[in-house]
Amino acid sequence: MNPDFWKGKTVVVTGGSSGIGEAVLDRLSEIDCTLINLSRTYPPLFKRKTSVVAQRVHIPTDIASEKDVDHAVKKISKDFRSVDVLFANAGVTTHSRFDGTRIDTFRKTFDINFFGPIHLIQRLLPQIKLVRGTVIATSTVSGLYGIPGRSAYSSSKSALHAALEAARIELSEQGLSFILFCPPYTKTNLRASGLDGDGKPLNEGQHSNAKIKTPEEVALKMLSAVETPNSRLVIMDSSGFFLKWLRNIAPAFLERTLFKKLYKDFH
Repeated sequence: MNPDFWKGKTVVVTGGSSGIGEAVLDRLSEIDCTLINLSRTYPPLFKRKTSVVAQRVHIPTDIASEKDVDHAVKKISKDFRSVDVLFANAGVTTHSRFDGTRIDTFRKTFDINFFGPIHLIQRLLPQIKLVRGTVIATSTVSGLYGIPGRSAYSSSKSALHAALEAARIELSEQGLSFILFCPPYTKTNLRASGLDGDGKPLNEGQHSNAKIKTPEEVALKMLSAVETPNSRLVIMDSSGFFLKWLRNIAPAFLERTLFKKLYKDFH
């Protein structure tokens, strides 16, 4: 991470009240920049006064609510001339079989993971264009292939990938950057706050995994990705590379592997 890169920049983060978004805000709070957090709840770290240099602003926002997003954008446009970096980080996971997922649950998942961020990005584009800024979306390796037991989650993230890849090409002449960031398993509340097939809280504990990343590790990698010219699809571990390449060169082998590895997740 290069602190000088972030000095004087205006940064918008969604879902900064916990997890990866909170870790991003924490890192940038020590730098002379402007941080705007959009989340339903107030970030606990914003109560901390020591070692804080950044100007910090919280706008209560449910990313799935067009009204909330429109209100947040109106306030940002009024108070700040431009947006240098948008971290589209807020999201939800959904765990259930395809044939056990209600259509309303698909819609809710897409509202949070796809329609919400797309609406926010489109509304903030005028401010991002002014400074040839960057959009970085927190995605998942599950967005690289349809993962069993995660059909709603995988498809919502895959749709986000396609939309932002198209935007990257269309807006390249204006100097905008669109980064899709796929972290591995990370120690967050994503599973606990996720949805089951009926759209109810998942309340699922995180699997014990020695290789699990901390939000701080992921945040540092995300910040570095923004600093790196020509970042596009950023993957942190071997599982992501495995999905990325095998889907093209050996899809049958990939499906057999996923069937065996995740069998308990969809039975």
